[in-house]
Amino acid sequence: MKRLFKWLGSLSNNKLSINIIKEDLLKTLFKNEEVLSTSTSLSLGNQLEYTNEQISEALGLLIEDAKISTNNGTYQLQDSGTQDALQLIRRHRLYEKYLAEKTGFSKVNWHRKAEEMEHHLSNDEVEKMAKELGNPRFDPHGDPIPTREGILPKLKGIPLSDVKHNAIVKILHIEDEPRAVYKELITKGIHIGSIMAVNLTTSVYSTEGHGHHFSKDEMKNITVLVIEETEDIPKGVVRLTTLKLGEKAVITGLSQECRGANRRRLLDLGFVKGSKIKINMISPLSDPKAFLIRETLIALRKEQTDMILIKKIDAE
Repeated sequence: MKRLFKWLGSLSNNKLSINIIKEDLLKTLFKNEEVLSTSTSLSLGNQLEYTNEQISEALGLLIEDAKISTNNGTYQLQDSGTQDALQLIRRHRLYEKYLAEKTGFSKVNWHRKAEEMEHHLSNDEVEKMAKELGNPRFDPHGDPIPTREGILPKLKGIPLSDVKHNAIVKILHIEDEPRAVYKELITKGIHIGSIMAVNLTTSVYSTEGHGHHFSKDEMKNITVLVIEETEDIPKGVVRLTTLKLGEKAVITGLSQECRGANRRRLLDLGFVKGSKIKINMISPLSDPKAFLIRETLIALRKEQTDMILIKKIDAE
């Protein structure tokens, strides 16, 4: 997509700036209305960190354009403003998906880059990007992507903080704001699609052979789906990282977090469901490790082995 990173150079800096503020206001109003939060010029200014003058000017222009209305000092979206906000969210989430699937940018930077590019992508660029990505339904954080027609599917699930003791859950969504909380969750290595066992007695949340402790803020930012006991829950599935020298395992799949070129490379190397694997050699610093798979030696680092799911043969 040659034009994906095209900036709208024909606009003056001032006009571009006020348009960005207007779009940021529409998106913020939409998110506030989703959680039934009232929006005033002061609260919007605090959320967006623009000056009072910038907020007032942009709000006035949005009222003139019939994108929003005002009542007793509060602001609400009109239908056309709601549709504009949904298209902005569509651009943002599709671009995050593009970064995840087609580039090597770190996940901690996806949101910030999408915040910039959402204001500069044309409708044609967005639709080309959607087609190239296979018209995805969710962004890499698990947020639903609005359709081209402006329909936003509802996110199912509940916050991890609401889950009861001994429940088995599947991670559906990891909120990327605030940034500090998201960075902490990334360091824990949890992934969308992972199955997690909840033990409130020990406050340990176990997934893929790892135990985690979460703060209250972190638990609020993880959305999960409780899995019923009648469902087929995979047993004994852990990450390749946990395999020890002398142990053997069979690959059960790749994590949903393994995307794009990295996923294709691992599949091409034979890391597919059913392949048997064992450690052949460990480097002096324990990273990378050499694995024997399909009679071929392949060296992998920890960030790669964390993406490969296995079931130890001796554990069957």
